[in-house]
Amino acid sequence: MDTNLIALAIPIFFAMIGLEILVARLQGLRIYRLNDAITDLSCGIGSQVTAVFMKVGLFTVYVALYQTVHILELSETHWTTWLVAMVAVDFAYYAWHRTSHRVNFVWATHVPHHQSQDFNFAVALRQAWLSPVTSLPFYLPLAVLGVPPLVFLASSALNTLYQFWIHTETVRHLGPLEWVLNTPAHHRVHHGVNPKYIDRNYGGMLIIWDRLLGTFRQEEEPVCYGTVKPHTSWNPVWANFEHWFWLFGEAWQIGRWRDRVALFFRPPDWYAADRPPPPLPRPVRRSRFQKFDTPIAPGLPGYVLVHFAITAAATTWMLHVEQTTPLVVLAAVGCLVVWTTVNWGAMFEGRVWGVASEGVRLGVLAVLLVAFGLRVPGTLPLVTGLGAITVMSVLWLMRHSEDWSWRPRRESGNTKVRVPG
Repeated sequence: MDTNLIALAIPIFFAMIGLEILVARLQGLRIYRLNDAITDLSCGIGSQVTAVFMKVGLFTVYVALYQTVHILELSETHWTTWLVAMVAVDFAYYAWHRTSHRVNFVWATHVPHHQSQDFNFAVALRQAWLSPVTSLPFYLPLAVLGVPPLVFLASSALNTLYQFWIHTETVRHLGPLEWVLNTPAHHRVHHGVNPKYIDRNYGGMLIIWDRLLGTFRQEEEPVCYGTVKPHTSWNPVWANFEHWFWLFGEAWQIGRWRDRVALFFRPPDWYAADRPPPPLPRPVRRSRFQKFDTPIAPGLPGYVLVHFAITAAATTWMLHVEQTTPLVVLAAVGCLVVWTTVNWGAMFEGRVWGVASEGVRLGVLAVLLVAFGLRVPGTLPLVTGLGAITVMSVLWLMRHSEDWSWRPRRESGNTKVRVPG
């Protein structure tokens, strides 16, 4: 993925989210919840942070294979090369996407994108951190074919950017375009847990692969979103590793080693012979569908939104300077960013440790700001501004700490919100 293209698009993403909120309000729809949207964006931020450290190695594999063997000599500037690349990238994405829903260990790297029980532009940014690792093998045939590395990067980025706008309930149907293109109506089906919608409509930009290969389903009934086994946490790290923990825990309880290994390559609904049979998906109706939710403590939305703005800015900075900044600095900023998002999730869930962890994070941030200000000339205004915010955050945290740690761990996940039909 071309990170610079993604970085340039970040302001557009947030502008589109604002526009979607406005349009939804005019349509009488409530499609955003703060805790869910912040968790979506936290997963997206984490995916960009991890990509800074992974993509060079992954791209090197593509370049090495291209330089070693490629069948065709395709010009980087000819329009036919771009057409071939865009179509090939989209088919490779379809193949990976279909595999990711039918092979357990690949599903583990993709499932975070499906965990939200809302459907909006923020969900589009809820990207899994490890999916580039499992998707790369599906794109390597393009290197053998002869798609130049830079053309592949740009085509992959454009394919990803296209998929942003199809995550919305505000656009209904687009007529004849839906015969060829993937649209919001088609992608709503893909995110549905209605039995008739499960494992359908895998396309990226195009829907023709689903139509040709028998995985297409038209949107017919209101969609209930999420995963068959609902995800009940606002923690972005747990979102990315929950299924891995389940896989290894399930494998531990299986008797035969052959079945333990098979579990990782079977579909998510497969169980070994010595384990209970998988429950069939129960029919769901939008009017009776209940979403996981937790009450938001007073003062917490403002606190999170202020720090979200800072965290988003830090992530954007990382994407713009990743090639010229020492790895240790990028790692320090990346750890602080992910740590921040984990604390938001904990405080949304009312975890006592979340408030304590946030206090420690603010202390570490204060020390780093002082060290940074002393070592790097000309950064006094930035350090002063962030330092003032840090001090105010500590005071705010001390004032609201009891409000933000209101529920014990064992009760987490019991609160639901009913979705109107």
